[in-house]
Amino acid sequence: MNIEVLIEKWFNKKISSERIEKYCQQLRVVRRRLSEDIDSKNVRVSCVQRQIHLVNSIERYIDMLCSFIDQAAKEDSHLIVFPEYNFFDLFGLIPGFNLLNQTLNKKAMKVKNRNDESHLKGSNHLLTTLFKGVAKPIEGGIKRIFSFLAKEYGIYIYTGSYILKEKEGIYNVGSLFGPEGNLIGTQKKIHLTDFEVKLGTKRANNMEVYSLPFSKVVCPICMDATYFETFRIAREIGADIVILPIANLEEYNLWKALRGIWPRVQESYLYGLKSSLNGWIFGMHFTGKASIFAPWSMTPNKDGVVSLSPHYEGDSLVTGEIDIKKLYKEREKAEYHEDKNVEFEEKYVEKTYNII
Repeated sequence: MNIEVLIEKWFNKKISSERIEKYCQQLRVVRRRLSEDIDSKNVRVSCVQRQIHLVNSIERYIDMLCSFIDQAAKEDSHLIVFPEYNFFDLFGLIPGFNLLNQTLNKKAMKVKNRNDESHLKGSNHLLTTLFKGVAKPIEGGIKRIFSFLAKEYGIYIYTGSYILKEKEGIYNVGSLFGPEGNLIGTQKKIHLTDFEVKLGTKRANNMEVYSLPFSKVVCPICMDATYFETFRIAREIGADIVILPIANLEEYNLWKALRGIWPRVQESYLYGLKSSLNGWIFGMHFTGKASIFAPWSMTPNKDGVVSLSPHYEGDSLVTGEIDIKKLYKEREKAEYHEDKNVEFEEKYVEKTYNII
């Protein structure tokens, strides 16, 4: 029996549906009903920023999720967004992983200022095996947990991303659940990082748009926001809100952060909801601020920021109001917005992507 199969069997035991359902039934959730008639002029949204905390049981993981959802519900949010790789904490269920993780992290901290990635060399196969082994149990567990919590709290929840295994391929994906506990859709990541390519992660080639009572949303993942085409497509398929979970594998830098969702929002006249994961795991350091962005003309300080976490590490929840009707008015007033040069764009796409 290979390591991948052993890992899958272990996680099936630790994240069994019976164990999850038993614990969820014990939760003291103050239930609320989310009206289907949500005023699109006053939609409250929350984005999670959280640090990786290895857990020794699925119950502790559920408690962590509930702490954020409970706060969002108390702030009357209609939607809460969790970050990319929202399952990393569950590696703490592996016997001995805490010690291994501490060793890798300490080694990485010694070399991080030299831009030396030698501590990761040779570990790609191990990580690929781990990801493949945990994929199916964690997918099933996350879907059960978030379905239950979305229904109990009466709130739309984006799960953050997890690993989907299809045949022998793995994908970085995230799911959106409705307040009835219903799965609305699952989106695969389209643009991969070098780290994901080395792991053998596969990418998607299309983006789905989901209709909610108050707006249409798309759910690309992290690196997808680096490219303007993603948001251009989002507009063309009718989206008003972009949900973007991130886990930036780099030391925080304001100017590097600005290559992502903020300029895409300004270009595309969409709302951007960014959740972020931070902390150390596998000798890798993730940073990033949770934020809610809007076109600059719609924000009080004319900076495009509705709400922004004060720091790029640690736990926080940012909440803000978005106004879809006002967004439409701003689009109409934008003099050069949606200008197109079809001849240039055809040549650009052809030469960039070698399309004949």
